[in-house]
Amino acid sequence: MDKILLDYQNGEKRLGIWRDGRLHVFHIERDGEGPYAGNLYAGIVREVVPGMNAAFVDIGLEKNAYLPFEETPRYQLSDGKPGVAYVRQGEKLLVRVVRDPQGTKGAKVSALIEISHPELVLIKGEHFVRTSKNASRQTADKWKGIALDHLREDEGVIVRTQLLEAGEGEFVNRLARLRERYEVLIQRADSVKAPGLVSGHNRMTQIVQKWTDGTSGECYTNSSEGVSLLKEAVSTNDWTISRAKSKIPLFEEHQAEADLEKAVKKIIWLSNGAYLLFERTEAMHVIDVNTGKFTGKHDQRKTMLETNLLAAKEVGRQVILRNLSGIIIVDFINMTSNADRKKVKEEMESALGRDLTRSVVVGFTELGLLQITRKKEGPDLYELMLDDCPRCHGNGHIQGNKAEWHELSRQLEGMRYVMDECIWIDADPEFFALLKERRKELEPHGKQVLFRQAAVEGNHRFVIRATGSVKELDERARRASSQQEGDSLLRLKLKED
Repeated sequence: MDKILLDYQNGEKRLGIWRDGRLHVFHIERDGEGPYAGNLYAGIVREVVPGMNAAFVDIGLEKNAYLPFEETPRYQLSDGKPGVAYVRQGEKLLVRVVRDPQGTKGAKVSALIEISHPELVLIKGEHFVRTSKNASRQTADKWKGIALDHLREDEGVIVRTQLLEAGEGEFVNRLARLRERYEVLIQRADSVKAPGLVSGHNRMTQIVQKWTDGTSGECYTNSSEGVSLLKEAVSTNDWTISRAKSKIPLFEEHQAEADLEKAVKKIIWLSNGAYLLFERTEAMHVIDVNTGKFTGKHDQRKTMLETNLLAAKEVGRQVILRNLSGIIIVDFINMTSNADRKKVKEEMESALGRDLTRSVVVGFTELGLLQITRKKEGPDLYELMLDDCPRCHGNGHIQGNKAEWHELSRQLEGMRYVMDECIWIDADPEFFALLKERRKELEPHGKQVLFRQAAVEGNHRFVIRATGSVKELDERARRASSQQEGDSLLRLKLKED
């Protein structure tokens, strides 16, 4: 049976969705951290920068939001003609967040407001008609003619698949209801003191709605707010909603924490003994499929296809679970058959079918790499749950002992003519042990050195702390050390040349 956990604790909301006993979705929201994408704000234009073709809008977050001119009604309705003041400094503006703040960058916003419905999307500030990709050219032309007869100059629409078979009357009725919703938003925005929130976008509700549609299971939460959200989101009686009464944390009670720990591991094992290796870089995510312990009972081609199909299904689950975005490259086990590649691509598309975030399975390259793109919506699971290692700064490596030994020798050689008689150096435990073992090899460098075993920041294994007299540095190092002198300090009385 499927299961949903919605945990409220210490300013953090955690949503987990399990299907067939496996974690498929994990979403976190923390007070004051967003996500903000989809929210509508009454903002104030603080700065207009013509050289960037953009403005910066205060919407009440830590950093001003970035508003490209092309995302304003005046730009769209004037066809981008020069000399038009698309926005004015100090102007109050209703904007929609299209991208959350990232690192040092503020949010990206649009003044083209979307009012969405499963059948039709109304966009204020543009004049166009688009139809679902599923529409034939003839159907698209028909709807373009119908829509243009009813649209105002500052309105655009997207006709979705569900409306394609409907008539003009249903289109007119749906358009009227979307206009009513827009007017309500405008009235609310007028009453909000800028900068301020006009309408919040509850992504958790969306996720629960998507994953409970057409299924059955059990929902558990530990707060009255969680009960309300689940009742709003779950539209079927096939799901039960229960409020936990135990004092044990919700995820711990359901033995779910282990699933979260697995979700950020680099290696994911498949049921047949093959495994996936995840690598995260600045430019892209790379997923390598390996046969591992799986040798197969069939011929080589069938073995490869069987593993790749299983891997595609798991990659889709992991992409959604980890919230990977941008460029995603999957290196499947080599397939020479185009028919096999097609099956794997279709399996990947199916695995991403329930994804709320837009993704595109582009296809295979000549080298057999499957290309996927996925829209960025909030931080990925790595950002939410992990911090960069202070030693390696996130690259997974620190200097090796051999390289550091020679680097230390070079630095001591360069300091042999320093006026001070002693050098104080901190070394991490492993390098400190090496120094004890090879201490005599450093003696020809002509200086007295005091080594202290201590934690060292960065990806090096030692750091030069200070130079001075032997007595001064000895006292300072002993005060700094939290261990016994004999265990943490190593004195080398080095010979003069």
